[in-house]
Amino acid sequence: MIYLLADMHGGEKLGELNKYLEIANDDDLLIILGDIGIKFCDSEENKAFDDLIFSSKKKIAFLDGNHENFKYIYSFNEEKWCGGIIHRLTENVIHLKRGYVFEIQGKSFFVFGGCKSSPKWKEQGLYQPEEEPTEKQLDRAYNNLKKYGYKVDYVLTHKYENGKGTVNEDLFNLCKFIDDKVEYKHFYAGHWHNAKVFDEKHTFVYDKLVCIE
Repeated sequence: MIYLLADMHGGEKLGELNKYLEIANDDDLLIILGDIGIKFCDSEENKAFDDLIFSSKKKIAFLDGNHENFKYIYSFNEEKWCGGIIHRLTENVIHLKRGYVFEIQGKSFFVFGGCKSSPKWKEQGLYQPEEEPTEKQLDRAYNNLKKYGYKVDYVLTHKYENGKGTVNEDLFNLCKFIDDKVEYKHFYAGHWHNAKVFDEKHTFVYDKLVCIE
């Protein structure tokens, strides 16, 4: 099975993470939809979270969000995995790069992390340019969607950019293109810190495990 969580921020929702680690078998996979927060700060909570992630014997993949240690994540070697490109942090923990379609357990997943931070983060000096999509990443996304005939099983992003809050126009246009032009079963996103079914095609993931069988 494939499970989803989001916005762990280096220590939040350890109960749900531990639940996955307890129930998962070796073939299961947890995908965290951004803001995992590995090596994000020097707090004891963050260090304990990092230790738990890096000692995991179960499989964990994650998208980047906007609150990440990008320099650390990008320092790991890239490799091909399930049709896309990843950074491999450990044998069991991987980062899914933006704009690829991954073939996992017989299902296709279009993946695109990142988003634009709110002004308060910039005021605190915590904005990172890597948060927002680059032209290269966007080109890759559109090209891979075309390669798959504009049809995938699932769409996974950190933020479902719907024109509310702090908006990145490029991400908004990508999400709109996917909704208008791409055939998919369901769209899952994090970021909003609110677990709810947005509508029949979109679900916001947060603090409860979501299972894709």
